[in-house]
Amino acid sequence: MTKDRTHARCSGDAGFTLLEIIVVTLVFALLSTALWQGSAVGVRGWALEQKTFEHMSDLQGMDDTLRRIVTRSELSDPGLPPAFTGANDRLSLISWLPQQEGYAHEIEAGIGVDAKHRLVLRWRPYRRARCAGAEQAFHEEVLARDIQAISFSYYGRKESYHGWQSNWSRQELPLLVRIHIVTMTPGVQWPDMLIHPSLSGAESS
Repeated sequence: MTKDRTHARCSGDAGFTLLEIIVVTLVFALLSTALWQGSAVGVRGWALEQKTFEHMSDLQGMDDTLRRIVTRSELSDPGLPPAFTGANDRLSLISWLPQQEGYAHEIEAGIGVDAKHRLVLRWRPYRRARCAGAEQAFHEEVLARDIQAISFSYYGRKESYHGWQSNWSRQELPLLVRIHIVTMTPGVQWPDMLIHPSLSGAESS
């Protein structure tokens, strides 16, 4: 009988001890936990990257729209208040709404950030003084979300000199409009927009 027990130990048929099984189980559990945490971090990182990409796409669309609208700024009819009026945090103007076929509709529009941190464009078809008919209601379009603040500044003549101003309310257009955007997304900064209204050069000469 002693010979049989010795043969079993030498041949490896005795199996694992309870301690060995516990150690293997513990190691497996630790590896599984580490792998799960790594996967969770990877998923969160991917989701954050996707959100950042979508936000940057929204900002690019916002940039394109603002540049087109401000570039196509128009003057008001003679005898009417200035068509282009701006404060530090909002802008009102007459412009053209871009469409696939070109600038098809003349509009009066307002741009600003609302209480939900959305950059909003409010517009309606512009009715010239010589055109009869009832004024239409404003449409509202969201250009970008998660916007903390927007600031406008205007470069043009003020009395006897030219300089940057935080407000604009003149019959002529500013030579340049600078738009600064502050986003709420960490690590996302959008470069300032410097826009030249196309009619301003002719007026200043």
